[in-house]
Amino acid sequence: MALTVAVTLLTGCGSSDDGPDRITGAKDSTAESEDSPSASPSPAADGDADAPKFDFPEDVEVEVESEPTGDGTEDVILRDHGYAVQSIRLGYAKQDPRLDLLEKYLGGNALQGWRAGIEEFVADGRTVTGTVRYYDREVTSQKGGVATVEYCEDQTNSYAKIADSGKVLKTEPGPDDFIRHVSTMRKTADGRWQMVHESDEQGAAQCRTS
Repeated sequence: MALTVAVTLLTGCGSSDDGPDRITGAKDSTAESEDSPSASPSPAADGDADAPKFDFPEDVEVEVESEPTGDGTEDVILRDHGYAVQSIRLGYAKQDPRLDLLEKYLGGNALQGWRAGIEEFVADGRTVTGTVRYYDREVTSQKGGVATVEYCEDQTNSYAKIADSGKVLKTEPGPDDFIRHVSTMRKTADGRWQMVHESDEQGAAQCRTS
């Protein structure tokens, strides 16, 4: 299905240097369907020996909250979903829209959209700084090789930064810093789950209560 995917930067997307870093996914809420934290490299915090290494800069931290669900398949979906959101953040932090981890854990419209968003940041001479938190992550549907993950994002301590000067574009926290996302995850031939579509709602009330 055709999908318009955009990364929305709100007041941070203009020529002003005063805008916040509010990064969101697709604006189209129609999902695809199918019948079937530190400066040094470190694995995700789920204890997986095969976890990818995310070498975030010292001033970038990503918190992915996760609890075992009791369902092995859902745990794997949430694990790979966590890798996907960390890959997105790393792409912004490194100003690298062609990051290998992006291509590993994202596909389809999600990969195209997030890559375009990173390219826009690079063109504007921006990167990211601060802490972003992902929480209330839940697999809400699963059929064959397709699943839906709903989750919240808190960007109250996350900002855009001018790459050359290091100037942080700080703003006051507001409701739009809380974003509700819906990700479509699809299982690949080698058993990974990729984020292939994402929609979002900025200022989501349910994300401001956690």
